[in-house]
Amino acid sequence: MSKKSNPVTVGAFLIGAITLGIVGITIFGSGRFFRETYKFILYFESDVSGLSEGANVKLKGVQIGTVKSVLLSAGDMSALSGAGGKFYVPVIIEIDADKTKSLGATAKPDPATIADLVKRGMRGQLASESIVTGVHYVKLDFFPGTRGLRLGDQVNSSYPEIPTLPTQLEEVQIKAAKFIANLEQIDLKGLVEEMKGAVVSARQILDSPDVRAAVEHIDDLMTEADATLISLRATSNTTREALDPLRKQLDATLTEFRATLVDVRSAAVNAGALVDPNSPLMVALEGALDDAAGTARTFKDLAAMLERQPDALIRGKGTPKVTP
Repeated sequence: MSKKSNPVTVGAFLIGAITLGIVGITIFGSGRFFRETYKFILYFESDVSGLSEGANVKLKGVQIGTVKSVLLSAGDMSALSGAGGKFYVPVIIEIDADKTKSLGATAKPDPATIADLVKRGMRGQLASESIVTGVHYVKLDFFPGTRGLRLGDQVNSSYPEIPTLPTQLEEVQIKAAKFIANLEQIDLKGLVEEMKGAVVSARQILDSPDVRAAVEHIDDLMTEADATLISLRATSNTTREALDPLRKQLDATLTEFRATLVDVRSAAVNAGALVDPNSPLMVALEGALDDAAGTARTFKDLAAMLERQPDALIRGKGTPKVTP
């Protein structure tokens, strides 16, 4: 006679078989067991609120992977969060090779390919999926010429690293924090006291009797200066009126003197036919003619100078000053 089976044992066996079937269908049906993926690490200095496991990883806006885990430490993080006062959040992402291949990529997203893209300027950033929900994702884009935050070599991370950059909003916040920190180091109280002292000193100088007296006599000085200018103009006009007759007499005298010189030269030419050119008489005559010519030039220069500077006889020869 056969032994009767235990219903409890049969039920447990069936439940286990069903559970294993569901797990197998889930794993093998989704294909995750056979998918080829590559993991990378990124370090963020900023707050990673809104970034969680399973968040998207996008390259130029195209989804190529997911966030595997958001950590508090990776490697020897104590060396980074101590002296500098900074704390970094490691984020491990997983890039799906099958996904990139289906999107048309010819190369696998392996460490060598990603390292080449990093050399060409690929950097990671936190980006917002939705302002309303506050959900973030990891954005991969190209920023040639930027250095990026790279800490993998310092913490001995086992994952290849993708450098990160702060967002524009984070850069503004960092600069604002630095500005406030520098502002706190300024001795504002001492600066205000120095400004007050400078104002007091300036007020004392302005209130001094000498400065007040100088200000009060400015009008008198201007009046005297105007009177002096008027006097100089009157003197110049008077001098010009007095020298006009003299200039006319000099013009007449110079005209007569020129005629005399012409007669003397004519006489010298006529006499030259009878007198030896090397004789004492001719030599003396030539000297007299040269002296007469020099005197004529002197009178001419005097007349021209008096024409330009009628007050030269009073002030002396010099460059005339322009009267304002």
